[in-house]
Amino acid sequence: MRTILFVAAAALVTSLNGTAQQSSHADGLACFENLAAPEFPQAALHQHVDGSVWTWTHVNAQGIPEKIDTQVVSAWGDGPKLLIPPVEKAIHAAKVNPACAGTTVSVVFRYELHGEAIASPKVTSRNQAPNIMYIESQPEGGAVTTSKTSGKTSGRS
Repeated sequence: MRTILFVAAAALVTSLNGTAQQSSHADGLACFENLAAPEFPQAALHQHVDGSVWTWTHVNAQGIPEKIDTQVVSAWGDGPKLLIPPVEKAIHAAKVNPACAGTTVSVVFRYELHGEAIASPKVTSRNQAPNIMYIESQPEGGAVTTSKTSGKTSGRS
């Protein structure tokens, strides 16, 4: 009898939890009608700073983003300072789908650097449903220069 009671209680809690999550949270990109990719800040490109910005946007009943909660995962201390402002700017500039009004919308922005540093890197973006936007580039570096040694040989013959 205890087992049946326990299973029934667990099923009730699980169904209530699933319903609550369904009505208050919306996974992502589909909730924005025109979410543009945030810029990859020049300072981040130059300092080789990348990371992921997790966002939870609280959308009011009129479909306007009221509050954006963020969490940054980055190996670099300047990650939050450099990556959060362009993400928040992009979210505030986007139009929210009316079906997502009154919910919390979750989107992850993944800033990724690949390859060798170049003078003028090109930034690209792509989306992965349901809620990931990738912002990708090569790191920025100065022009490639070669230096002459001071006449010393490397010891190889």
